Amino acid sequence: MKLSAKEFEYHFRCLYRPLNMYALRYTENLDDAEDIVQQAFSDVWEKLAEGTPVQNLKAYMYQAVRNRSLSLIANRQAHCDATELTDLEDLTEEERIIRSERDARLWTAIDHLPAERKRIFLLSKRDGLTYQEIASELGISIKTVEHQISKALKALRETAIKVYTFFFG
Repeated sequence: MKLSAKEFEYHFRCLYRPLNMYALRYTENLDDAEDIVQQAFSDVWEKLAEGTPVQNLKAYMYQAVRNRSLSLIANRQAHCDATELTDLEDLTEEERIIRSERDARLWTAIDHLPAERKRIFLLSKRDGLTYQEIASELGISIKTVEHQISKALKALRETAIKVYTFFFG
């Protein structure tokens, strides 16, 4: 597969966030996940520039990110054996990819919430603050917190994303 810079940029935009979520499931560290994905894109760009064929870019990128993630884990935990590294979760590779893509869609939807609604929603669901704690921290009423979270959940449901399973599943 030969790609122009514009085509590569398109694939980068489509795959960057899902690949970050995928790497994050392995590394449990956002900075490491981003580094892995950026390096994988850099490597594939160099391979394509050299004329090395890549039949399925998406599959290639997921495999590259998986391999880099496992290498990072192995380097950090030299005492871990190989079976522990490949059994990080009881998920198939396909299930990991599906989850990472779903997580990316969820974060994209969250990013599109109005700023204050997004902040309230994340304080509740990501940070685990109670409605009372959020209201006190932001200087707003508990009813406003309830209303904003309700509107956020409605907006996310409209994008057909199962928020509950992401945060609690």
